[in-house]
This record gives sequence, C-alpha cells and structure tokens, in this order.
Amino acid sequence: MKSTYVPEKNWKELTDKDLGGERKNTVCLVRYGGFGDLVQISSIFPLIKAQGKRVCVNVTEKGVDLLHGDPNVDELLIQKTDQVPNNELGPYWDRLAPLFDRFHNLGGVIEQQLLCLPDQDIYWWSQAKRHKKLNKNYAEALHDAAEVERRFKNKFYPTTSEKKWVKKQRKKMRLDGAYTVLIALSGSSVHKAYPFMDNVMAALLVTHPDIRFIMVGDEACQILEAGWEKEKRVFLRSGKWSIRETLAFAQRCDMVVGPETGVLNAVSSEDLAKIVMLSHSSPENLTKHWINTTALEPTDVDCYPCHRMHYGFKNCDQDDRTGGAMCAVNIAPDDVVYAIEQHKDMKYELPSIIASR
Repeated sequence: MKSTYVPEKNWKELTDKDLGGERKNTVCLVRYGGFGDLVQISSIFPLIKAQGKRVCVNVTEKGVDLLHGDPNVDELLIQKTDQVPNNELGPYWDRLAPLFDRFHNLGGVIEQQLLCLPDQDIYWWSQAKRHKKLNKNYAEALHDAAEVERRFKNKFYPTTSEKKWVKKQRKKMRLDGAYTVLIALSGSSVHKAYPFMDNVMAALLVTHPDIRFIMVGDEACQILEAGWEKEKRVFLRSGKWSIRETLAFAQRCDMVVGPETGVLNAVSSEDLAKIVMLSHSSPENLTKHWINTTALEPTDVDCYPCHRMHYGFKNCDQDDRTGGAMCAVNIAPDDVVYAIEQHKDMKYELPSIIASR
C-alpha cells in the first residue's frame, strides 16, 4: 500500500506533485472522521477493485491506523486533522478531483444527509417528520454514492503479528472453553453509552459460570470499569488496548455487545453474535444488513430514533437518575440479558441440531 502525505502548507499552494500527481484508472474516496466512519466504507473497496480500478482513500491520521492493513486499498492520501479549514474543504476537493478517474466524497453521506446537524432546518423538525425522511440505510447510501453495487461486507484486517498477539492474550486470559463477550463501553457521543451494563454482567455471571467479559474503550471508559477489579471472570482493558488490538481481539470472541460504536461496525459482517443498543439510529439505518445481530431499541422514548448528531446534552434528553441519555436508559437490562442468553444458547444448540439431521 502506498502512502502519500499532503505537505503541511496552505492547500492552495499545493502542486499536483505534492498531491501525488495524476492517477490513472483510480477511484478516490474521501472519508475523514472516527474509526467507525472508516469501517463503514470498507465493503466498498473490494467492489471498486472488482470494477478493475485502483482504490485511493483520502484520510486523516486515524485512517492510516485503521486501514494500513487493508489489501483492497492501493493508496492512502493522508493529511493532518483540520489541515484544511472546514469552510475550504469544498474547493480543496474540487482541486483533488481531476487527479482521479472518479472522485467520491463520502463525508456527508451519513452526517448531514441521514444524521442531521444543528445548523440544518431538519434538525428542528418533529421527530415523526424527521424519521420519515431520514429512515434510510447508511450502507446502502454509501454504496450508492460510491457507484458500486449493494453487496455489504465490512471488514477489518488484522496483521499477522496482531493475530499472534490475540492468540497469546487468549491463552494468558485462559479463555479456551469459555464463552467470551467483548463489551464496547462507549462511543463518540453522550448517547452511545449504556448505563446498566453492570447490572447485565452481574446477572449473567451468576447464572452462566462459563461466561467471560472483556471490557474495552478509551481511557475515559476506565470509570465505567470501576467495581470489577477483583472479579476474575471480567477483564478490564479500556485505555490499555489500541483500537487495532481491540478490533483484532473482537474477531476471536463469541459475542460483541455495545452501543453504536466503531467496534460493532467492524464486526457487523463477522459470524460472531452481536447485540447493539440503538440510540440515534434505527435498525433500518444501521443493522439492516448486519448478520447474527440483535438490535435493541428503547421503549417509550418520544425522541427515538432522533436521526441527529449530538455534541453533548444540549439537544439530547438526559435522565436525571443515571445521567445517561433517555434512549440508552430505556433499554431494559433484562432485555439485554435475554438477548445475550439467546445468542449463547444458539451457539451451543445449533451444532447438535445440525448433527441430528
């Protein structure tokens, strides 16, 4: 994979050579943002390759970390975060486009078009009216924008050394024979955190002695791990594992549970079981094409699904008792426990059902 770094100077001064020159038979996809944003476009890459084209992805530093092992990406065009001011991105992309056969900006396909922003009129429409317009699938919209067919298979590619690391970690944690559940504790927004995960884990540890929980997230998520330090069946890894280590390890788990996060997106096409607690998205938006997945929706919440981007609780209803978002609070812990048990039972029952036929 080729890496082209955009020189740190005013973009208007950049030459074609600075930007990597003209590429023949190449499609450029623009996607900045977080890890989940990048994982969501991974199923597009092999479909462009199948068209006989090369794939270049214009990313920031996060994109380098996540995509550097993807065999379907030929080049990363890399720039610093905020290197180009937001209000100048349009002209900057116009500058890049002639260097490629096709140029697709995927940055506004979900944000703005399907998850509205506070500066858009639709943000202030009624929930019912907003839902009617925005209840469309993210993956379908991204594939349509990139001019590829609607075949969906998001994929994170761990390196050989990362796979060896996972194997070593599992041995060290003595997970052979156990049912492993990776818990993604929180996402990038206030509504992407489930306040009753402790209740769920406690209930399952009592009734399922073979279950093991691995809690992951950034350093801030270590607060959510408090109280589990002495439980040998719970492994606290928030702030200790990198995102690549987390995603590599997730692929070897029996189940991944969490809110709408990059970790869940990264395993959406994997065979392992998934349980996602929805917040600003509907099942149609997010999980329509996921496999082996239970999508849990809040009950009795007038604002769900809001189809809005949130940057705090200013426009997100907050529960006074827990401090969580109302959409998260109104997913009952019993429902999460039941969903986990159903998937767990299915794993152990299915082989015997098949064998008896």
